[in-house]
Amino acid sequence: MAEPIFNFYAIILLLTLIQSVLFTSILAIRAVSQNNHSDVILACLILIMGFSAVPHLFGWLGIGLLWNQLTFYPWNGMELAVLPTVFLFLQSRLNSQWRMRFQDLKDYWLYIIYFVYHLAVAIQGKEFAKWWWFEVNNRYNIDALFSFCNVLLFAFQLRRFFKINSAYQLWSANRYSNLPLLNLSWIRNFLIAYFIFILVDIGLTIMKLTIGPQYDKMWWAYLANLGLVYCISIYGFYNRPITTLDFEISKKSPAEDTSEPVEERQSFAVEEIKNWKLTIQTYLETTKPYLNPELRLSELAQHFEVNISHLSTLINLCFSQNFNDLINSYRIELFLQKISSGQLQHFTLMSLAYDSGFNSKTTFNRAFKKYTGLTPSEFLKKTEKRP
Repeated sequence: MAEPIFNFYAIILLLTLIQSVLFTSILAIRAVSQNNHSDVILACLILIMGFSAVPHLFGWLGIGLLWNQLTFYPWNGMELAVLPTVFLFLQSRLNSQWRMRFQDLKDYWLYIIYFVYHLAVAIQGKEFAKWWWFEVNNRYNIDALFSFCNVLLFAFQLRRFFKINSAYQLWSANRYSNLPLLNLSWIRNFLIAYFIFILVDIGLTIMKLTIGPQYDKMWWAYLANLGLVYCISIYGFYNRPITTLDFEISKKSPAEDTSEPVEERQSFAVEEIKNWKLTIQTYLETTKPYLNPELRLSELAQHFEVNISHLSTLINLCFSQNFNDLINSYRIELFLQKISSGQLQHFTLMSLAYDSGFNSKTTFNRAFKKYTGLTPSEFLKKTEKRP
């Protein structure tokens, strides 16, 4: 076997593999120690992205094992498994109780077809596999067809992600008193960046089919993949899963499934709505549960002995706002009372916000602006100018 030839391209690919193995190990350890299923899926995603670089790494190192001894075996094409793994990871982050089931494998249909196709040819023997590779596979651009299908799937699934994100925002606002619980923007950014990456890869494939291989230009794709592996590793590691989340992604219409059923809204009489409004107001004003930063709708539902969906509908009907806005209105009113009583002379702005039930500066600023139309600093300046 020839000695490996290290070069610029091989170093980029080697760094990709090392990063993926490193963070896969770290996440696997955390998953075991914390019994965290979501980190297992994330570790698999990072490992898939890292090992997708191995065939190219072997090529630039001058190692012909995959091409000569394992001809046409499915050692390539792992990028086809990235998209379904991302959505498994998304489900595991949004619902701490989610567990992978056998039927979830159907999302890997494109990679499964690729895997079975390559394996079926490879087991016929090395000579047949080489003949098939050049005379059938390359002639009819079958592997390129898989890549094009992957692009189409990505475009479809990106649209699906935005629907899921909208549904999640609506759902969480009706369930939790402090937002955001889970920030999906980094997952969105990763999906968009990976979509651009596979578009570039398709561009290189088209160039290969029309004007010949462009190996010297592939380093852009290698570098982009390295950046994506670093991105998903670091962001995934520091954005820990939230054990209280139980949002389920609907296969039908995620944007619609989280809204309250029309039948349930129409089942309440006007007098019943008035009674419930008074009951909820009395409870909030006397017991002040909004002082708890971790307050959830489920706690109120348990107190009133109704199911969560029922109470969510009632709050929207009684107060014309969701649970999150209702609770934050009480917190802002308490904060304003503290300001008007002169407590700002002895305490900081954020200490008063925390005492009012907020759990972070970001959520406080967002809620304050939504309730008053001003930022806290703008409000204080306006207050100071009054005689």
